[in-house]
Amino acid sequence: MPAMPSVMSSPAPALVLLLLAASIAASHAGVACGDSPGSTSPSRAPAPSPPTSNTTNSSAFRANVLALLNALPHAAASSGFASLSSGAGGDRAFVRGICRGDSTQSECLANLEVAVRDFGGRCASSRSAAAWYDKCCVTYADTNASVGYEDLLQEVLFDRNKVSDPDSYDRTYYELMKSLAARVAGGAGGGPARMSMFATGQAVYAPGDPKGTMYGLMQCMRDLSAAECGRCLRLIVPKLPTCCSGYQGGVARNFNCHLRIQVYTYYDLALNAPPPAPAPPGSVPFPSQSSPDERRGRRRRLQHVILVVAISVGTLFVLVVVLACVRRQRRRIKQVNKEHQDNAGEGMNYISLQVLRAATSNFSISNKLGEGGYGEVFKGELRDGKEIAVKRLSANSTQGFNELKNELVLANKLKHKNLVQLLGVCLQEKLLVYEYMPNGSLDTALFDPEKANQLDWTKRTGIISGIARGLLYLHEDSRLKVIHRDLKPSNVLLDVDMNPKISDFGLSRAFGGDQSIDITKRPVGTLGYMSPEYAYCGQVSTKSDMYSFGIIVLEIVTGRRNNRSLEDNNSASRFLLSYVWDKWSAGTTHEVVDPSLRGRYPEGEVLRCVWIGLLCVQEDPSARPDAAEVVLMLDSHSTSITMRTPSRPAFCFTQPGVVNPVLGYSAPGSNNEVSISDLQPR
Repeated sequence: MPAMPSVMSSPAPALVLLLLAASIAASHAGVACGDSPGSTSPSRAPAPSPPTSNTTNSSAFRANVLALLNALPHAAASSGFASLSSGAGGDRAFVRGICRGDSTQSECLANLEVAVRDFGGRCASSRSAAAWYDKCCVTYADTNASVGYEDLLQEVLFDRNKVSDPDSYDRTYYELMKSLAARVAGGAGGGPARMSMFATGQAVYAPGDPKGTMYGLMQCMRDLSAAECGRCLRLIVPKLPTCCSGYQGGVARNFNCHLRIQVYTYYDLALNAPPPAPAPPGSVPFPSQSSPDERRGRRRRLQHVILVVAISVGTLFVLVVVLACVRRQRRRIKQVNKEHQDNAGEGMNYISLQVLRAATSNFSISNKLGEGGYGEVFKGELRDGKEIAVKRLSANSTQGFNELKNELVLANKLKHKNLVQLLGVCLQEKLLVYEYMPNGSLDTALFDPEKANQLDWTKRTGIISGIARGLLYLHEDSRLKVIHRDLKPSNVLLDVDMNPKISDFGLSRAFGGDQSIDITKRPVGTLGYMSPEYAYCGQVSTKSDMYSFGIIVLEIVTGRRNNRSLEDNNSASRFLLSYVWDKWSAGTTHEVVDPSLRGRYPEGEVLRCVWIGLLCVQEDPSARPDAAEVVLMLDSHSTSITMRTPSRPAFCFTQPGVVNPVLGYSAPGSNNEVSISDLQPR
């Protein structure tokens, strides 16, 4: 059989792609295109013959395929599999999609949506095609008799690293595959629907070798019968040893099934044990005279049961203690918050609705400054000439009401020159009145090409220092320890002298007593500015704000947005953290400075600011400096101060949104600033 090897580029070990059939277009996603069954001979794999009239790919057939692909993700998400058809006669199309058995419903939907977008533009002239990704597979054809495509559309990938004992590896491989194939073809014991015709398992082929355990996975399309599934697996199991004997693992797959074998874990090991078979109805064990070996076995089993019970009881006791401590801590926090809310009105300036209507020309559209998920902000002028900004809650925004209530409680108690001052409140229409910031937000000033030219280096360092002092007040010097949780350039406003003032405390959280960390069920904030421990684990601390501060510092120095990809000379599309880290590591930090500064800046100060920014965005929260340390580093002009070396930043990657077909890794990212609170955009 002719073979055409090629090397796939991937963060994982290099993989070699072996094409086993004609009319296959290989890609990073593992895409194979072909014509109707029987148009080529798989054993000889000649070039495909020109399509006949009954296989010509009409526009109606292609339109049916695209419509079915568009509907496939939502149809398959709940159960993990869907088979759809549309059209009539020679234009009828059949589309199938399946997710790996260990995928959740949300993962299945997301992976299929990515697969469909990638697959929809390929194989436009083919009557049959398949695309394999790590956690899902999509196929289409002009018939639902899919077994005929198994020989046509096949693919083998293997890891070029060698195993320590090839003979033992191959023997163990066949034994493990035989066990998994029996479970897959048997329906995996009647588990959940998405686990049907799916099985995983492991086996040791080289005891004592750190890579001496192989981990296997098998899956069949769920519209196959048990016999068809077994036949499909028997076709692909020998493919890896035949082409790639002695290598550490790989993938073999065709139109209806696939397998994967590796010497490292890539799925949940809890899936390894097959579900127990149900006992036959009416079966009752009968007593019999037991041998000494049987009695010893029973004693060992009894000892194991006692040990398991003891461990379970101990674990339950620890869990009860932890839950009690958590409940006690939550009661303390609720009590502190209640006290804050009870005292929220102390010293509050109440302004009538008539005064605010007159100040804003009855909330004229010409006075509108901005709009968010909570409502609108208007510019106004009081009778004494004082300019104000009025935040008006939308009538149908329940989320905005909760945020404004929280902001009213906190903003009334927080007084600092680097925080926006709350001037008053109107309860008739739920309005908050703030001092007016004539230069708008840092976001506008920094990322608008014309306004960025007005931000010289002196103004930029003043903004960085002012934000740091505002955080120092929130974290350490105020009556309450406050975590902002949504620090970003659009929430930093600039007064007439370009002094920064932190605003928008709707998502902020106040800590009680000596509390230093909290866990939240619903992380809120803006993608690109949320620290990893907060975004993924819900851990809130002052170091969460310091991560956001570090992002802002790097944006001020570079003039680039963190959550937008950028192009570097002779390199791939990357995010800001990767870009700055690479230049820092190469000793070319001057290349990241905002071109609008035109070289007018002290290199030592730029280096210090980049250094501080990288220290703040480290993955380990304990390694980040606190606000007091940052203020000291910014104020110190002495070269004798020792600053520790930063480690590689969190979320440091290239090309956003690219899915690795083997590892299934998708780089996170967002093309806009969206604050997330309870799955609703702000």
